[in-house]
Amino acid sequence: MRVTVGWFILFTTTFLACSTSENEPPPTPPQLELRNAQTRTYATNDVKTVMKAIVNVLQDLGFVLKSADSALGVITAEKWSDIPHTSKELRRAQKDGKVLPQNLVLECTLNISPFGDQVRIRASFQRKTYAAGGTVLEARPIADLRFYQEFFSKVDKSVFLELEGV
Repeated sequence: MRVTVGWFILFTTTFLACSTSENEPPPTPPQLELRNAQTRTYATNDVKTVMKAIVNVLQDLGFVLKSADSALGVITAEKWSDIPHTSKELRRAQKDGKVLPQNLVLECTLNISPFGDQVRIRASFQRKTYAAGGTVLEARPIADLRFYQEFFSKVDKSVFLELEGV
C-alpha cells in the first residue's frame, strides 16, 4: 500500500509541476537570444526599399501604420481586434464582478538602420488587452522566438520582391 501511495504522490507532483495554464505566456528566453530573434540583417544598403517591404508586410498582416520616419528609420504600427465573449461568459463575469477584456492590440516598433553595406532591422512587438472603457488590463512584450521567425520569414520574402521590382 505504501508503494502505491508513494507512486501516486510522485506522479501527481510531477504532473502538476509540468502542467501550465493555457493563458500563460511561453517562458521568456534569455535577453541575448530574444534580441537575436528580433534582429535581421539584409544584404542591401537600400534602407528605403527595406522600409517599403516592411510596410507591405505589416499591411498584409492587418496592421495600421501609426508612424514612419525614414530619417530615423523607425516604423510603428498596431493591429486591433475585438475579443468576442459568449453570453455565458458575460453573465459569469457580471456575477463575479470581473472585467472582461474587450480588445486585443498588437503593437509593433521597428528600427531599420544601415549596417555597413547592409541594412539591419530590429522588431519588437507588444500585446495589450483593453477593457470596454479603454483601461489597459494587461501589457506584455512578445518574447516568443517562433513569432519573430515567422514575422521575419514574411519580411524576407517582401524584401526580395521589393529588390527585384516585383
